[in-house]
Amino acid sequence: MQLIANSLIEEFKRMVPELRFAGGSFNDWLSHPREISRSDRERILLATQRSATGKCLTDLLTSEGLPAVEPKRLTSGARQWPAGYTGSVSHKRTNVVAAIAPTERMVSVGIDIEHMDKQYFPGLYGLDPDEQPWASANAEGRVILLSTKEAVYKALNPIFGRRLGFQDVTVSWVPSSPPCCRGYARSCGVTLDVRCSVAVPSWIVSVALWPATVTPSRTSS
Repeated sequence: MQLIANSLIEEFKRMVPELRFAGGSFNDWLSHPREISRSDRERILLATQRSATGKCLTDLLTSEGLPAVEPKRLTSGARQWPAGYTGSVSHKRTNVVAAIAPTERMVSVGIDIEHMDKQYFPGLYGLDPDEQPWASANAEGRVILLSTKEAVYKALNPIFGRRLGFQDVTVSWVPSSPPCCRGYARSCGVTLDVRCSVAVPSWIVSVALWPATVTPSRTSS
C-alpha cells in the first residue's frame, strides 16, 4: 500500500513541479478487520484517516520550514493555511496526499486522487461526454472529469465560499494522449490550469492551479 502512495506522490511531483507534496499510506496504522467489530470499522477508519491527514500536513509544513501545526478547518471545510501559503489535501482508501505553495506563486490550488472503483460508474453518467479527455466517453474519462472538477472545487471553495456542482465547472482540454492530459477549467469567473494523469495503474491524480498572475473577473458562472 505504501508503494501506491509513493507512486501517487511521485506522479504529482512530476506533473506539478510548482507545488510541494507530502503523504503516504496509513494502511499499517489499521488493525486487521477480523480484530475490529463490523460496527466499529467505519469509525476507526475515519479516526485513523484524520490522524494520518494531520501527520501528512505537519510533515508538509515542516518541509517548508513552517511550524508543524495542522491547519485548522474553517466552517466552509477549507483549511486555514499559514499566512503566505495555500494548499490542498486529498485522500482515498488508505492513501493521503497534501500539497502546498506560496501565495506569491499561487492564489489557490486543489488536488484530488481517485481510484478506478466500479462503484463510481453508475453515478457518473450525468457528466458531459464532450468534456472528457481523449475523445473517449468511457468510465475512465468520466472518473477523470469527476476528479478534475473535484480539484477545481477544492481550489475555488476557500476563495468564494460556495458549493459547486458538476454543472458549475466547465472543462476544455488541450489535445493530448494518455497517460497525461492538460486543459482549462472555468468557474466563478476564473480560468484555472488543470492537469491529470493516469500513469499509476487504476489511479487518477488531478490538480487545479490558480496562478497568482491570473486576474479573475469575479463574475458568477
